[in-house]
Amino acid sequence: MRRLLFANLALALLLLVHIADHSLRQPAGGQLGLVESLPGLLGAVAVFVSLGLVAFGYRHAPVIAGTIGLLTAVGFVAVHLLPTWSMFSDPYTDRELDAGSWIQMLSALVGGLWLAFEAQRLMPRRRARAA
Repeated sequence: MRRLLFANLALALLLLVHIADHSLRQPAGGQLGLVESLPGLLGAVAVFVSLGLVAFGYRHAPVIAGTIGLLTAVGFVAVHLLPTWSMFSDPYTDRELDAGSWIQMLSALVGGLWLAFEAQRLMPRRRARAA
């Protein structure tokens, strides 16, 4: 459970850096509005809820953390890597961002995958039924 906690904490910190990057380093005119940012903000809240559940050893924490980690990674791909597909899109390829913004965004995406991987390691294996 310690590795899951570390992965969840790392993702939470990476999301804080991502939010700071959007707020402090990227031009205000290129930012999404509050409504368009809602999925990302709710996702960040979900990561912190997951962190609390893992920290307190909640029985279903691995399943919840794994789901949130995977959804976080998929969300980063959908919002920042795919071409514009909805009002929630913020493709980094359409913006003039430096390597720092790209690195921290990709780090958060990998952090979500890492959390999902660590959670999957703790989930009970399904036993094959005897024929």
